[in-house]
Amino acid sequence: MKRATAILALFASVLSGCNPPVADNPDTLKGAPTPQRASSAAALRPVALVRAPQPQPVWVALEDAGKVVKVDVASRRVLRRFEVPGAPHNLTVSGNGEVIATLQTTGRIVVVRRGRVRSVSLGASPHDVKIMRGVAVVTNEGAARLDRVSVRSGRVRRAIPLKTNPHDLAISPGGNRAWVTLDGTDDIAIVNLLRKRVRRYLSTGKSPHDVLFAPGGRRVWVTDWRGSVHVFSRKGELLTSINRGVELHHLVFTRDGRQAWVTDGGGDQVLIISTRSLRVVAAKSIKGSPHHVALTPSGRRVVVADHDRGTLVVFDVATRRRLRTIQVGQAPHGVWIGR
Repeated sequence: MKRATAILALFASVLSGCNPPVADNPDTLKGAPTPQRASSAAALRPVALVRAPQPQPVWVALEDAGKVVKVDVASRRVLRRFEVPGAPHNLTVSGNGEVIATLQTTGRIVVVRRGRVRSVSLGASPHDVKIMRGVAVVTNEGAARLDRVSVRSGRVRRAIPLKTNPHDLAISPGGNRAWVTLDGTDDIAIVNLLRKRVRRYLSTGKSPHDVLFAPGGRRVWVTDWRGSVHVFSRKGELLTSINRGVELHHLVFTRDGRQAWVTDGGGDQVLIISTRSLRVVAAKSIKGSPHHVALTPSGRRVVVADHDRGTLVVFDVATRRRLRTIQVGQAPHGVWIGR
């Protein structure tokens, strides 16, 4: 009876296309997977997903093209172009994504907001611009003042007079102070932005060009037209000078604050300086004319505007290796992290 039952079970398994019972399957006894188990294992195996690189946008002012453009460093593509009524020089981007650029030759600034370009007349020669609590603070060469413009409405607010023409500026992390370099003098104006007046003039004995607060705001770095970079305390005490360039222009700090990347327009290079040792740890040649420099949103790339060759030069922060160049248009000057 038992033998008949086993024969019937075997016959039924053959008719149904199934494997014989496990006890009678020699492959199973050897540990080999059955066809169903192998296919099930394959079905459960995770599938590797290839993710597209995240966009890494920066904004660039193209002086000779009369345009402000948004460039994705990851895909090497120009995403957006806005024509402006003049030659855009320096620019910045607000926390809400508005782009503000200075137009030196027409006495204007432009605000790119929600895909529309608004022009604001200031007169004289607007040069640099930064954002403080929804207000664009503009160094106006030829007018010896800081102009203040509402980013949202475009309304011009009360200006802050200076003793001579300003060039570049930086705003402290708290937003209450600005350091402003002045043309034709060794002074830096330290401005109280809340009270809208100059707090004092700092005599440096140097030739200050651009200025930037280090992360945390306890130190202020100042580039020098004669090739140095100077490090000051926030109270204005000169801590050290690093003399390794020819004509230093602009600078940016890495996300961790351990490096400063400084463009040397006279030496056709970018200097990489350790903020701990205050020494140059590398110099990268750029055969054109390096001007402004910015980090990408990820903080992993440094982007340098090469004014003469119409390109952005992209470096890897971790390895300091030059990765690529991106053609963007005529005479890129200002460059800023995008949104």
